[in-house]
Amino acid sequence: MELRLKTRRVYDWFVLRGRLRRRDFWAKALVSALFFIMLFVLLQRLFGSDGTLVLYPPFFAVWLSLMARRLHDQAKSAWWLFMALVPVLGPLVMAFLLTLVRGTEGDNQYGADPITAGRDYLKVAVHAAE
Repeated sequence: MELRLKTRRVYDWFVLRGRLRRRDFWAKALVSALFFIMLFVLLQRLFGSDGTLVLYPPFFAVWLSLMARRLHDQAKSAWWLFMALVPVLGPLVMAFLLTLVRGTEGDNQYGADPITAGRDYLKVAVHAAE
């Protein structure tokens, strides 16, 4: 059971489906960047610059997942990531969309609203008097 939970947590960093809130995007982006930097420095010191090449594919896969799910939160397809290829304006628009634009309220074609996911408004909690 615990191994399944751990593999699920690792899988969540690479999945392209679903939605990702702004707050979670910022947090995961920071964690992945710090993790990449620490591993990069370690591998650079141990094996030289050639040893760091193994870090790039998983790092790009994680960032692709984060950016795709962030766009899904705004009801946009991951194909919007190709906008970053437009010189100068493309990366600026993508940075604005990924970091500052609020996601759509409620469910959209990419999944349930991550803000309200797991909340049950019909559930009433009754506290026992002590």
